[in-house]
Amino acid sequence: MRGLMGFLVKAKLVEPDRDSASAPDVTSEPLAAKPTAADSPPGELAAPPLGSDMPSHAEVQENVPFDEIYQQAGLPPSPFPAEKLLRLLDGLRSMDASTRKAAVLAMDAADDNWSIVDPVDDAQRKIAALMAFRQGLAEQLEASAQQAGDRIADGKHALENAVAEIRSQIAQLEQLLEREITRSAQEIATIEAGRRAAREAVAREQRRLDQEIERLGEIPASYSGEPRSEPQ
Repeated sequence: MRGLMGFLVKAKLVEPDRDSASAPDVTSEPLAAKPTAADSPPGELAAPPLGSDMPSHAEVQENVPFDEIYQQAGLPPSPFPAEKLLRLLDGLRSMDASTRKAAVLAMDAADDNWSIVDPVDDAQRKIAALMAFRQGLAEQLEASAQQAGDRIADGKHALENAVAEIRSQIAQLEQLLEREITRSAQEIATIEAGRRAAREAVAREQRRLDQEIERLGEIPASYSGEPRSEPQ
């Protein structure tokens, strides 16, 4: 296997593996898979639960590592992971598609530690896991949008009730204001009438007193200079 890859590298048909100075070693240990999540059945990913106390906009976690997605999906380890085959194909990009495929199949035939079926199955399982995770994001977004819509509707309903209550209070206050204005006007009119009546009463009394003063004044005016007669 190393001889075949060395030949391809020397012929400049394959780029050396970026992880080592030599050609890719397909007999190396397979990538260890992370432990299977006990609460997630293989191939299925449940969208994060949307609690009643979550914010109106659910935060979407971006850039979740692929290995974490595969772990949540419970994918089994592969003797030859799909990513490893992708790195090998990157080194064969200078070949045409048929030659590249033939080279990979030749490597498969020369090494009993893996089969082309291994990365194919691994890729299919990972594609299914990624699609399930993608669907979970869509369902999360839909549920979040529904919850946001419900909260907006509740907010509008609460606002309508508050506006109706405030307007009712304003109407009551306007009626109270009108009653207070009327009562105050009536009180002012009563006070003005009382003051006017008192002024008229005083004027009448002053005229009466003036008349009496004038009537009594006739006596001093007529007889104030006469001598006083002595009693006998």
